[in-house]
Amino acid sequence: MAAMAVSERATPAATRARTRRAPLRTERVVGAKVELGCLPRLLGYSLRRAHLASWRQYVALIGEQTLRPGLFSLMVLVGSNPGIAQIELGTHLGIDKASIVALLDRLEKAGLLERCRSVRDRRRQGIFLTNKGAAELETLIVQVRALERQLASRFTRPEMEQLLGFLQRLYA
Repeated sequence: MAAMAVSERATPAATRARTRRAPLRTERVVGAKVELGCLPRLLGYSLRRAHLASWRQYVALIGEQTLRPGLFSLMVLVGSNPGIAQIELGTHLGIDKASIVALLDRLEKAGLLERCRSVRDRRRQGIFLTNKGAAELETLIVQVRALERQLASRFTRPEMEQLLGFLQRLYA
C-alpha cells in the first residue's frame, strides 16, 4: 500500500468539508412564499415587527413632522412630573445622558419646554413644559389615544392588559 502524501491525508475537517453539500443555487420563483425560518419564534424579531407597525401607524395618523414617539414620551414625563431632572428622564426612558441632553435641547429650541436651575441645588435643572409645550402635548395625547385604540382593537381588554404586562416585564 502506497503511503499518502501529507497534503492528501484524510483529516476529520477535510472529510466533513467533502460531505457537506453546497447551498442550493436555483433561482426563486417570482411570488414564491418567503419562508421565515426561526424568525417568528424569536422575541426580538416579533418585537421589532410590532414596533415598526406601530411606528408606521403613528406616522400615518400623526405625521412625521410632529413629535416622534420617543419625544412624545419625554413630553408626557415632563408634563406629569414638572421640575423633573434630566437624569430621571433618561433613567425612565432608557436613554443615556448625552442623548437626553440632545433631546432636551431640541425641545427647548422648539419652545416646548424649558430648564430652570434649582434654588436648592445649583447643579440640578428642573425641566418644565412651556405653555406651547403643554398645548402641543394635549393635542398629541388625543391623537396617540386614538392610535392606541386602533392598535388595541385587535385584542380583547384582558388580552391587551396581559400583553402590556408581558412587555413591561421585559424592561422592568
